[in-house]
Amino acid sequence: MIVDETNRFRRSSAHIGQSHAAPWIDATTNEMYTFLATVMLMPHLKKNRIRDYWSTDHLIATPIFAELFTRDRFRALLSNLHFRDNQYQTPEASLYKIRPIIDELKKRFFCCLSPYKNLCIDETLALWKGRLHFKQYIPSKRNKFGIKLFVLCDCKTGFILDFIVYCGSKTELNYQKDLGVTGSIVTTLLERFLNKGHSLFVDNYYSSPALFEYLHRYKTGACGTVKKNRAGLPTFEEIEGLDEQVFLSH
Repeated sequence: MIVDETNRFRRSSAHIGQSHAAPWIDATTNEMYTFLATVMLMPHLKKNRIRDYWSTDHLIATPIFAELFTRDRFRALLSNLHFRDNQYQTPEASLYKIRPIIDELKKRFFCCLSPYKNLCIDETLALWKGRLHFKQYIPSKRNKFGIKLFVLCDCKTGFILDFIVYCGSKTELNYQKDLGVTGSIVTTLLERFLNKGHSLFVDNYYSSPALFEYLHRYKTGACGTVKKNRAGLPTFEEIEGLDEQVFLSH
């Protein structure tokens, strides 16, 4: 898929700003595997500019990159890398260009592991410093700027079971009015794991009586911190002299 779409894009844009570029040679599957591996290697050997990976200066030289690609071929693949045909793109689809990759990842994640009992949902940031209308800033995360994802994981292995890419108002959810946006995030991620006896752990961004009652109906346990002002939460008389207040609900 990546090879086909990259070659298609290069052929369709051959007349646009490519007059000084070397003649294009169609990418192959093996070459694309090598290209992706090279991209994954680069963050482990950080350099100021892409061209520095091909530098022959003995102070910063890393010969492995020149053994894998010429610099110009790598940059040609990088500038033409595509995952989907632009011809059918619509303005409403924020993730159109990478939708096939997202769908394939979700399918593989679901097939690779039968999860243990305990599951958890949390947010994470995929580092992104470029321009993007749904880029997020979360100061508590290591990568403070990036693309926010809601991720469902198996607690025992840490394996990702499913994820949702946050796109603001265009985030793709199976929205349920009674549960609101945060509850709908949970039910969307758990859709294929309900009625299987799992227990879910979440933080107070998601916790609510309505959500936990919903999960209980589908034979799924739930545990999490909760905001005192969350709708539907009963009030308790203030307990003095205790730093923490704990109660059990069955």
